[in-house]
Amino acid sequence: MSDLLSTFRPTKILLQLDPDLSNGTYNGRVKIDFEFTDETSEIKIQASKDFQFTSVRLATFYEFNEGYPVYASVESEDYVHDTESEILIIPLGTPLTPETTQNGFYINLEWIGPIGAPGATDGLYAIDETTIEANLKDGNAHKVFPSYEGGVSAKIWLTVITDERTRVETNLDDAGHEEFEGRVKNNFSKEEELAIEDVYIRVTPIIDME
Repeated sequence: MSDLLSTFRPTKILLQLDPDLSNGTYNGRVKIDFEFTDETSEIKIQASKDFQFTSVRLATFYEFNEGYPVYASVESEDYVHDTESEILIIPLGTPLTPETTQNGFYINLEWIGPIGAPGATDGLYAIDETTIEANLKDGNAHKVFPSYEGGVSAKIWLTVITDERTRVETNLDDAGHEEFEGRVKNNFSKEEELAIEDVYIRVTPIIDME
């Protein structure tokens, strides 16, 4: 829904999925960096009516420390999740401008979402009792991640948290793996910009061949 982006656009998007197939849910996280073209008083983003938000944070530039930017992150207390229009509205308090955000601004969202049962074809859904897949095409991206649909491109990073003997299939490039609380963070990225609809995700167990 690119009409939500009249005065700003996403430049970097970090996506994270932590699926719990046995409970039919997943923990999601997205960090989005924005570039502003005019004064902006609120951020709007598409978000499924089925999301239960657990954290909505805004981060503005604070200072440079040894040449690196430091950001002040605050929890939004007055965001509105309109489940009818499936839009998350985040008031900014003091409006932001290209000048006040020249050193960066981002939002950090965390939520719990559903994993559809086998037979479902939209959002994040189970293929069977061990495999899940995400359909981000045809207006389904916001059912997996808060996002901007309609061909809006940005640099995208993806992390999927899984058990050790699990394979993540995606059209993004492998960016390494790291241990995380007895599990694995599977990291991916892409050099060129992508629209959210262009991302493919499938999570399946590794099966030993006899």
